[in-house]
Amino acid sequence: MLLFQRPVSAVHRQDVVFSRQNYLADSVGHAKQSWNASELFFQSQSRQLMLTDDAIELTGEVLIEDDAAGIGSIRGEAWDTIGDGITLRKHLILPDSPVRNAIISMLLYPVGNTPLSGGKLVFTVNGNEPIVYEFHHFWTSVPVPVAYLKKGENRIEVAVQETGDRYRVPVALYEKFKYGPAANVSFPFRSARSVDSGNTWNNHVTAAGKTGEYPIRLKLQSYQDRAQLYTPVINLADKLLGEVVFSPATIHDAIIRIDTAETKGSRWLTRIRSGDTHQPALGGWTDWEELATEKLPAEHKKRFIQLEFSFEGNSGAETPKLNGLTVDSRWTVGLVTDNLTVVRSHNGAFTPSAFAFRHEDPANNKLQKFRKTFTLDSVVEGAKTEWKKIIRLRGWVAGQWDWFLPDPESPDLITWDATEILAGTGGKRGGNCLHYAVVFAQACQSFGIPARIVNTNFSIWGGHEVVEVWSNEFNKWVMIDPNFDTSFYDRKTGIPLNVLELHRIFLSTYYPEGESVNRDQWSVDDRNLRTANIHPEQLPIAIEVGGHAFSGKIDDDYVWWKVAPNSLNAGYSGGYGFFNAAEVRWLPRSNWLSQPLPIPITHGRTHWGWDGYYAWTDEQTPPTPEHRIFVRRAADMYGPLFQVNFSASVIAKDKLIINMLTDTPGFSYFEVTVNGKQMQVSEHTYEWKLVPGSNNLEICSVDVLGNKGQPSSITLISK
Repeated sequence: MLLFQRPVSAVHRQDVVFSRQNYLADSVGHAKQSWNASELFFQSQSRQLMLTDDAIELTGEVLIEDDAAGIGSIRGEAWDTIGDGITLRKHLILPDSPVRNAIISMLLYPVGNTPLSGGKLVFTVNGNEPIVYEFHHFWTSVPVPVAYLKKGENRIEVAVQETGDRYRVPVALYEKFKYGPAANVSFPFRSARSVDSGNTWNNHVTAAGKTGEYPIRLKLQSYQDRAQLYTPVINLADKLLGEVVFSPATIHDAIIRIDTAETKGSRWLTRIRSGDTHQPALGGWTDWEELATEKLPAEHKKRFIQLEFSFEGNSGAETPKLNGLTVDSRWTVGLVTDNLTVVRSHNGAFTPSAFAFRHEDPANNKLQKFRKTFTLDSVVEGAKTEWKKIIRLRGWVAGQWDWFLPDPESPDLITWDATEILAGTGGKRGGNCLHYAVVFAQACQSFGIPARIVNTNFSIWGGHEVVEVWSNEFNKWVMIDPNFDTSFYDRKTGIPLNVLELHRIFLSTYYPEGESVNRDQWSVDDRNLRTANIHPEQLPIAIEVGGHAFSGKIDDDYVWWKVAPNSLNAGYSGGYGFFNAAEVRWLPRSNWLSQPLPIPITHGRTHWGWDGYYAWTDEQTPPTPEHRIFVRRAADMYGPLFQVNFSASVIAKDKLIINMLTDTPGFSYFEVTVNGKQMQVSEHTYEWKLVPGSNNLEICSVDVLGNKGQPSSITLISK
């Protein structure tokens, strides 16, 4: 439905010049608008592109894998062991495209007396000289000489170097693939094991005789991918009444200059669409059409345009570059609007995300039954603000059970349903941090508070599952840890923080010199050195502890900024919520009740091998070699909900058409208040008849449970 779009904060636009000769009808106006690469990148929506050296170019990240859809089972039958005399084999198919660099990424866990860090693995690629790799992380990062690889089938074999070393290897069982992908997948049988040092091979790759695929992947730097960038909507005509109110205008011409640097065998394809409303989602826009020249085509001489830059075809050796954009337009004003004065306006911003997210419908029958069954209304009774309601629900979830890890004899977590988690299995309710997160997220959703799960970990061993909720009260996403009944807030403002804010503070605290988080160079000594002189009272954030958690008997003395003294597991990262915020991955949806599949299997019990996550990357946080989808703009994950983005088109001196958009899960209607008179509007347009003097308009988005967002508003003086 076109109402449900994702707005994000507006960004400064460079070198925008508007001029008009006078205020008479039919006067000619001129606008010159330009964006450099940085402005264009952060204001646009794109995937497979990144900003480097003041240019937009291809990321070159190509993941070759066939196990992600089925990885994650904790059942004993889903594991193999590599050790003395045992060799594992994997075949991966590479496309015909030049490769600049390559890394083998494999998931495995040391067992027995094998060191957590420093054990040696031996990788052989297509029979070439073996590569000895020193193990430091559950996911390896093994550099492979490009000359070892070839188009088509590539054979990778791995064994241990030292006698007595042993590693457990999870297997993506073919019987589990039905839970992970969105569509049917074929079973290629590209994995095999040998128990006689490679003399004979067997496709039954687990001790239980099951078939599946080893989590052995190749991450390539190769510019074979297609990529697209959608610019912000560009207003070709006047803005004398600001960014909200638009007077009628006729577009005469426009010159669109695109600054690109193409390479041999590649090109940017430019397309255009246009319309008379301020966003395509409002309808009435043209279809996309190739833009062959700099001159605006006659059929697109409308007030608003949008451009798409599409990377089509490439030799793979180099990336083309997009350096900037300039739009020079001329128009004629068709109606005098000097009788109108905009006194003030507040408008919810709107820029669609490049990453789709599906929220749960707050009116979902299972969700509301969960709320009723567990009498959640009594939990929040007396909470006078939305935030206090969230804190009440956080404490209730934290106190439902004591944390435990499901053992390999337990069923895999295939359904994400709070009612089932609280019902328990084998006489035991709950589970690990993911289970707390699922229960809390659905508790919030049952009250119309949008919630999503984010997994975080320091790039060493540990990890954690937390929840981000949308707070209308603070008008932002905020992080909640229902496992430990905690949240983090800014010391100066008292405003709670989200996961990305914590990630950035993590970097400035533990990597203050701007170095990259390199998990393949981690050691316990390095971690302890970084945290030795960290004092919580000196950090810009603080923790708020609710005190209802069973796990670890959390209280105000909880060590959240580093590993707790005398920790039983010296290799574990500890410091849940903040110290874990090095790597960040969002689940792409939260509608697990209305759409059970696809999902990661036993999420949070192994190290995030699913390939559907939206993984954050920045200058200090390199893309993880085992994942496929990366987020580079905060706006893609932190667009506001429950906001109303609107425009006002003048159709007569005393009449305006209001066009409204919102991203509100479970949207019901717009609450429109005109000069104190309130009404419900279910459509996305409203005709506003002005009166002489002051005119005030307020618009709120309202969901099916009656939750209301913060208002957008405008005050006009009509003479």
